[in-house]
Amino acid sequence: MNTSLDAEILRLERRLERERTARKAAELVLSEKSAELYQALELGRNDRRRLELALWAGNESIWDWNAREQIYELISFPPNGSQMTRSWGAFAQVTRRIHPNDRQQFKLRWQLFLSGNLDSFDLTLRYQSPADPEQLQSLEQALAGRDKYGSDLYAEHSACPCDQDATNPAKWNWIHWRGRIVEYSEDNTPLRAVGTVKDITHYRSTQESYLLMASAFANSREAMVITDQHGLIKEANCSFLELFNTSEEAVIRVPLNRYIESTDNPRRSLDETGSITYETSSCGLQPEIPLEVSRNHFQHDNNSQHFSIITLRNLTERQRADRALQHMARHDGLTNLPNRGALHEELEKMLAQAHAERPLALMFVDLDGFKAVNDEFGHIAADLLLVTQARRMLAIIPEQGLVARWGGDEFVFCWWPPQGDLNQCRLPNMVLKAIREPMSLNTASIRLSASIGVVATTDPGTEATELIRQADAAMYEAKALGRNRIQIYCDGMSKAASHRASLLSELGHAIDQDQISFYVQPKFDAGQRICGGEMLARWTSASAGFVSPAEFIPMIEQNGLSAAFAEAVMRSGCRFASEARQLDPDIHIAINLSGWQMLDNSLPEKLLAHCQQANVPCQALELEITESVFLQPDSNPLGIMNRLRKHGFRIAIDDFGTGYSSLSYLRDMPLDTVKIDRSFVIDADANERARKILSAIIQMSHDLGMKIVAEGVETPDQLQLLQQLQVETYQGFLFARPVPFEDFLQLVRDQANAASVDH
Repeated sequence: MNTSLDAEILRLERRLERERTARKAAELVLSEKSAELYQALELGRNDRRRLELALWAGNESIWDWNAREQIYELISFPPNGSQMTRSWGAFAQVTRRIHPNDRQQFKLRWQLFLSGNLDSFDLTLRYQSPADPEQLQSLEQALAGRDKYGSDLYAEHSACPCDQDATNPAKWNWIHWRGRIVEYSEDNTPLRAVGTVKDITHYRSTQESYLLMASAFANSREAMVITDQHGLIKEANCSFLELFNTSEEAVIRVPLNRYIESTDNPRRSLDETGSITYETSSCGLQPEIPLEVSRNHFQHDNNSQHFSIITLRNLTERQRADRALQHMARHDGLTNLPNRGALHEELEKMLAQAHAERPLALMFVDLDGFKAVNDEFGHIAADLLLVTQARRMLAIIPEQGLVARWGGDEFVFCWWPPQGDLNQCRLPNMVLKAIREPMSLNTASIRLSASIGVVATTDPGTEATELIRQADAAMYEAKALGRNRIQIYCDGMSKAASHRASLLSELGHAIDQDQISFYVQPKFDAGQRICGGEMLARWTSASAGFVSPAEFIPMIEQNGLSAAFAEAVMRSGCRFASEARQLDPDIHIAINLSGWQMLDNSLPEKLLAHCQQANVPCQALELEITESVFLQPDSNPLGIMNRLRKHGFRIAIDDFGTGYSSLSYLRDMPLDTVKIDRSFVIDADANERARKILSAIIQMSHDLGMKIVAEGVETPDQLQLLQQLQVETYQGFLFARPVPFEDFLQLVRDQANAASVDH
C-alpha cells in the first residue's frame, strides 16, 4: 500500500514539475511576444508620427474615400503645429466648390479612375474653400449633405453659389489632388481610395512669376545675357543672338568680352554696388555698334556662386537722334544755316584768334524788299526765297568762314579777309551780287537787293555782341543811304541807332494816343463760313512809314511798353468782339498774350473787367499763347490758365509744334484749341512724312477734346487734305488776308445777310 502511494506521489510531483517548467516557458514566450508587440506598436506610432510630420511639413492633407457611403474623411495637419483635425464630406459637396471651368475635367478623371482606366488619380484644379475653413463638418453632417445633393457626381444640379466668383482669381485656391484605390470588392469594384491633397496656390503663383520672368527675358526686344562669376555666358535671349548674328549653341560658355568691349572701371563699380550702367561698343561687328550696358549682380537660391544679368541697348538710333537734336539746336530749321546761338559760340572762338596780322571781319546782311515779297506771294514763296539765298551765300563763303541766319531776312558772315583791308575785300561785293541774281517765284522773276554792314577787328578781347552791334549799325546806315549797298562801320556811326531811338519814342507816343491800329484775319469753319478772327497789330510811323510787327513788337517788349500795349490789345479785342457778335452771336475774336502777361497774377481780373466794360461774354474772347509762356522763370501759367478758364475764356496754344515740349503742354495744360503752325501745313499734301505728322497732331488733339485751327492755308490741295483730316477751323491767304476791323465787320454782315436770304 505504502509503496503504491509513494509511487503515485512521485508521479504527481514529476507532473507538477513539468507543468511548472511548461508554465515558465510559456511565460517567457509571452513576455518575449509582448515585448515584440510593444516594440511594433511603438514603431508604428513613430512611423505614424513621422508621416504626420512629413505631411505637416509638406502642407498636405490625407483623404480617405468610402464607396459604400460615398463619404470621404479628411485628415489635416494645421500649419501652426497643433493637433491634427478630422472632417467628413460628400464628394457632391466637393464638386460644387470646384471652379466651373475645372469641374467637368474632375468628373471625367474621377470616372476614369474608378473604372480602372487610370492607375492613380492626379489632378490640379481650382477650388473655393468654405467661408469658415476652421468649421469642421462631422460625419452626420456629411451624410446629410450627401442626402441633400445626392451621391451621383455626374447629375446636373442648380448653379453653384461659387460660380459667380469664376472670374475673380482672388476667390480661388489651386490644389493638387492625388490618390490610389486600396480596396476592391470580389467583383473588382473599388471600395476605398486614399490619397493626399495640397494647396499649391503660392507655389503656382511663384512658378508663374518664374515663367513670366523667363518669358520676358527670352522675348525682350533688348539683347540680354546671363553670365557666371567668370564672365562666361550661361543664357542669351533671341535679341542678343540676332544682334550678333549667332546661335545659342555658339555663345554658351563663351566669355562675354568676345562680343562687347570690356572696361575695368565698370567691373570694379559692379563689385561694390551690385549694378552699373556704362557705354561701350561691340566686338567683331562691322561697323561697330555703340552699346549701353546695364549689369546687375545676383545670387541664385542663396548659392555662393554669383551671376550677372546684362542688358545691351543699341545706341545707334539714340546717338543719331542726339546728333540730329544737337544739329537742330544749333541750326536754323528753314535754311539749315547755323543759328544765333551757334554764331555767338563760333564767333567767340574766332575772336580769340584775331591779331594785328590776322583781322577778323563780320558782315551783317539784311534783304531789301523781303516783306513785300512775303505780303505779295505768301509765306511759302518767301521761305523758298530765303532757302535760295542761303544756298547762294554758302556757295561763296571762304573755307574757314561762317555764314549764319540771324533771324527773319537777316544773315551774318564771319571770315578772315586775306588783305586785312575791308575796302579791298571782295566777299561783301560777291554776296551783294549773288543776292541780286534773279529767281523765279510763282512764274514771276524776282530780284532782291541787300543792305550790308561790315566791321573788322584785330583785338582778341572784342566782345562778340559788340562786333555784331557795330555791323548792325553799319547795315542800318546802308539802309538809310538808300539800301542795296555795303557800308563799312566807323567810329561815331550812330545814325541808325539814332533812328531807332527816334522810332522808339514815336512808338511809345502812338501807344499812349491809341494810334496803333488792329487788323483782323478771318477764321473759317469747315463750311467756309466766317466763325471768328485773329486780331493783329499794325503801325504806320509818321517818319518811317509802315513798320512791320516783326520790328515794332520786339521794341515794345524790350523797352518797357508792354503794359500799355497789352491794355490797348485787351480793350480793342473786347470792343471788336462786342460789335461782331451783334451781327453773329457765335463769332469770337482771338487776341495774342505775351509771355510776360502770363506772369501777371491779375491778368484774369483785368480781362474780366474789359469784358464787362464792353458788355461782352468771356466766351467771345479767345486767348492765344505760345509755348514760350511755359518757359518763363518763376511763372505759374497753369494756375492763371485755370482761373481764365473758370471765367469762361477760351485758351489756344499758338504756333504748335515749333518748341520742344509741345506734347507735355497738351497733356498738362487746360487748352481748348490747338493752332497748328504753318510749317506743318506747308507741303503736307505732297510730303508723306509731313502728312503723317500733321495727321498725328490732329488726331491726338481731338482725342484730348481740343479743336484744331490750321494756320497758313494757302492752296486748295492743303485745304482738301485738312478737310480730310477733320480740321474744324482754317486761317490763311487762301480765304482772306488780314483786313481793317470795319472791313471784317462788313464780311460778317454780308455773310449774315446772305444767310437770311437763303432762309
